[in-house]
Amino acid sequence: MNAYRLMIYQHERLLGHFESTAPWAREAVAELHRQLGPMEGFRLELLEGHDERRLVESTPHGVRLLYSELLFRPIALDAA
Repeated sequence: MNAYRLMIYQHERLLGHFESTAPWAREAVAELHRQLGPMEGFRLELLEGHDERRLVESTPHGVRLLYSELLFRPIALDAA
């Protein structure tokens, strides 16, 4: 499963991010890139999920996942 996070800036101010793990995530990111290109001062930064950090608890009753966090690294927008 691929995960992508698209950071969305306008006039160098972070507006937020779009994150997708859908099977068509690459197409979704490409569509947003087409729609929010450089017009109106938008700048996009693409991150790709490459690993996961997990916090687990081990007890006599077994192992339990307490927390999971995707780790992202920057990639070129045209790579998606």
